[in-house]
Amino acid sequence: MFQFDQAFRDEFAANWRVLLIAITALFFGFSAPAYALPFIYPEVIREFGWTREQATLLASAKYLTGAVACLVVGRFLDVAGAWIALVVSVVIGGIALIGFAFVEGLNSYYAVGVLLGIAGPGAMVSSFVLVGRTFRASQGTATGVVLLGTALGGVVMPLVTAAFIGWFGWRVGMSMLSIGIWVVALPALAYGLLRVPITQQVAVAGDMGEKAGVAAYFGKLMRGSSFWLMSAAFFLVTIVDQALTQHQVLMLRDAGLDAGQGASVVSIIGLFTIAGRIVAGNILDRNSNRGLAVLYVLLTASALLSFLLTNPIVLVTYIVVRALGHSSVMVDGPVISRHTYGTQHLGLLTGLITAMANLGSAAGPWLMGRMYDVGGSYRAALIVFMILPIVSAVFMWFVNPRAWKAQREIPSG
Repeated sequence: MFQFDQAFRDEFAANWRVLLIAITALFFGFSAPAYALPFIYPEVIREFGWTREQATLLASAKYLTGAVACLVVGRFLDVAGAWIALVVSVVIGGIALIGFAFVEGLNSYYAVGVLLGIAGPGAMVSSFVLVGRTFRASQGTATGVVLLGTALGGVVMPLVTAAFIGWFGWRVGMSMLSIGIWVVALPALAYGLLRVPITQQVAVAGDMGEKAGVAAYFGKLMRGSSFWLMSAAFFLVTIVDQALTQHQVLMLRDAGLDAGQGASVVSIIGLFTIAGRIVAGNILDRNSNRGLAVLYVLLTASALLSFLLTNPIVLVTYIVVRALGHSSVMVDGPVISRHTYGTQHLGLLTGLITAMANLGSAAGPWLMGRMYDVGGSYRAALIVFMILPIVSAVFMWFVNPRAWKAQREIPSG
């Protein structure tokens, strides 16, 4: 049963402006490059003659940079504040989108990926910390609500991107995606910075190291098994999630869909993730790590269904399963890390956890592209990607969410 009790309602009533501004920032500042990239791969392959591995390495450059950027942004927002970190990240994203107009080869192409790697993960970590510092009982659901910005982007951006590329070419079309950042996202963030204070939640029993310094805190964190189980799970599951995301358009083309049909399928997946984000977050509020472990298995199902996308019934099933599986990967890190360690040094903690996920996100698109170029199909990669989410689910099952247990007055054992 969906949970939305009085504690949930009170937190949402007090902090709805935080959610609305963060949704706006993620819609324009994160979703535009995140959901647009798969649509330029066929274009650059056709124009430059690059392989699929070379084309999709743009995503790997983005996420590899993001792994480092998460750590820097995490510490920066602990010092400067989440609003300022979010402003900086969104501005860099706008600059990166304009940078596509100047791509003339692999070096400039990957350089744009580096800028995107600073912007996207920075915006995501900042948004997660905004939620983590203002919501406690409803953090998972609130995280799902904030991620409506990316879910709505998943509906709109594929259609807009395909249209812009068709009308103006991929360089100008990608640059035009930055308009929403300058016209809508930045004014909304300026309002948040000046008029919406962040209400810091007080520490509760179960928060690890409430008064510890950074070095002592993370020394204790890394000596525990939960950190390594969590990190391994996030790394492996994001390999699968981002491989499927970045190769999605190419896979649909292989299944016989044209550019417009492929954009529609990706958009419909985004439509289902609107509810999927909130459902996944609510499951984590109620069941924490073990609910997430069950959701991870949906990634295995997504890889299995990918073998038969030419079948209309399978394609419809894939859309639903893929949407909820992707939703679980989006909410997992910030929620489970806080369930385990509480709110102390939340920016750096969220940055560290997100960095692990970004390493997986960097590896996945490259690995899938490489395996395709070697074998001439996605078959071997999809078999591997059926196994990895199950391994992640096993790791996640044994994480101990002690702060979540303490909050719910369950002995942490």
